[in-house]
This record gives sequence, structure tokens and C-alpha cells, in this order.
Amino acid sequence: MADKKNLRVLEESILAALAELIDLDTAGPEEIATKFSKVFNEVKDDCQESAMNAYLSAAPKMLQNLRRESREFEKRNLIRWKPCFDHLEMMWFTAQELGEIHGTEIQAEGGEDDNEVVAALAHLFPRALLVTQEIICLLKGGYPDGALARWRSLHEVSVTAMYIAQVGKGAAIAYLLSFHFAARRAAHQMNHYSERARLRPFSAEELANFDERCERAEQFLGRKIDKDKLGEWPAIMQTHPTFAALEEHVNMDHWRPRYKWASTHTHANHRPADKLLGLSEAKEYVNLIGPSNSGFVDPFQMTAITLAQITTTYLFHTPNPDRIVHSGVMLKLADQMSGIALETEQRTLEDFKKRKMSENSAR
Repeated sequence: MADKKNLRVLEESILAALAELIDLDTAGPEEIATKFSKVFNEVKDDCQESAMNAYLSAAPKMLQNLRRESREFEKRNLIRWKPCFDHLEMMWFTAQELGEIHGTEIQAEGGEDDNEVVAALAHLFPRALLVTQEIICLLKGGYPDGALARWRSLHEVSVTAMYIAQVGKGAAIAYLLSFHFAARRAAHQMNHYSERARLRPFSAEELANFDERCERAEQFLGRKIDKDKLGEWPAIMQTHPTFAALEEHVNMDHWRPRYKWASTHTHANHRPADKLLGLSEAKEYVNLIGPSNSGFVDPFQMTAITLAQITTTYLFHTPNPDRIVHSGVMLKLADQMSGIALETEQRTLEDFKKRKMSENSAR
């Protein structure tokens, strides 16, 4: 294993060996560098093999300890946030059941076959359920900032569904066809880097198939797409070619600050470590490299609201008294999440502080 106190062991050993071969005080920098490189190249392979064997030998016990710590953390994490997990997972199960019943009724009526809007919404809703489960998984694992980043995707799916539901057939067709332009662009990009990336390039015949599908998509659209990038979602919507424009059109632009906030953990832009949700209860500046059970309120609250939004969007495309009632229930459940999460955070934090004070006074 690497020396935890020093990553200069080999370097110092080589310099010590050189000191026996040449006078380091009188030798010039070029001579020292040449001799150093010669010795290093002679021992490098053996040193790498030795280090590799040490890592592999220590791995079983190290992994056992890591996984035990992870299980113990997840158990404590679930205990702290159980009311919130219970509420969100109940919402997910309710949404899944409502969506399944709704989808079955649509299929029985042949809705997806002749209604592009229904087809698009029927694709987006299961995707939202999947992303919600990913968020729940990240929260259970102790990664609130990762969960917030996945909420960003959930928000995009929800806003896209709202937009298609409002604008109608043209938006639905454009959304469904945008895949072909994105796929062709990705294929050409992969071919461009195939040799360096060690990927099998698409053949001329396969590229021709991409072209054929895009040509058919253009026929459905009734217009030419000059660049594949302009055929991707949402650029393919000429009237609202950006996600910000979609948000504004469906009156969801007040969510833009939260969307930009969620994006900070998706991209590599600089953000001080103490700005992470996982460090929101930390008393000192540290670099977070693993799980934390702090900072869950916003991901829980935002996920609950967005899950309710897309569920109501899906059900309201063909509203009836039942769908209206169940949608209202989902929205009320989403409203309750904020209070549940805040109360849980405050109560468990106070309990922790009291427990620490008691332990300190007992010493």
C-alpha cells in the first residue's frame, strides 16, 4: 500500500542510491537527472508490481471494512430521515399505481397509437419514476448533492411534459423525432474519435441508416434540419429552442434559480466545499469525499413537488373526476413534505446535540 505519510519513499531511495554512485554536491543538474532517470527506469516495473501486489493483498479487508461502514451509515441515515423516506416512497408508489392504471386505460382506448401527445407523455412519466428512484437511492446512500443533481433531470422531464401537454401535437412530434438527430450527431462524433477512443466506428451502411431515419423525421416535421444539433430537444422547437424558454412558457421559470443551483453539482465549475448540502451542518471546513446525512431537506422537498407535478400533468391530459381527485392528493402530499423534512431535520439535530452534551458531561 502507499505510504500514508510519504509519497517520496522511492524518490528518496533513488537519491540515496545515486549518492553512492556520484557526488551529488559537485555533479551538475543534467548529470543527476540523467542518472536518476536511468535508475528509475531500471526499478520502475518491479516497484509497480510490488505496489500492485500490496494493494491487492490489502483489498479484501479494506473492502470489508468499507462495506460494513456503509451499511452502518445507511442504517443510521434511514433512522434519521425515516419520516421523509416513508413519505416520498409512498408518493412514488402512489404515482406509479396511478400511472399504471392511467396507461392501461389509454392503451385500451388505443390512445398511444393515434395520439402523439399521449405517446410522448407515456414515455416521459415512467422516466420520471425512474429518476425519482435514483434520487431516493442517492439519499439513502448519503449523497444529497448527487440527489439534487438528479432532481435537475427530473425537473427537465417534468417541464418537457408540461410543455408538450400545453403546446400539443407539434411539440410531441418534435420531441419524439429529436432522438434521431441526436443519435446521428452522436454517431458522427463517435466515428471522429473512434480510433483514439478505441471504439468500433459505425459503417457507411449504418451511417446511411441514420441519414434515412433523419430524412423521414424531416418529412414528419415538414421542414429541413440544417444541423443535427438544431434537431435535438429542445432546440428543435423553433419558437422555444432552449430549456429556459420551455420553463417560461409553462410558467415554471420561477424554478430557474433552483435549477441553476442543482446544475452546480453536475458541472465542474468551482464551488467551495463548504457550500455542499452534505456539509450544511458541519462545524469546520472539510473536503467531503463520502456520504453525509446532512442537507436532505431541499432534495426531499423538491423531488416531492416535481413528482407530483409530472403525475398531475400525465393524468390531466385526459381529466375526469377520479384523476382530478387523485392529482389533488398528490399535490397535497407534496405540500406536506416540506414540513415533514424540516421537522425531521430540526428534531434529529437537537437530539444529536443533547446526546453529545450528555456524553461530554459524563466524561
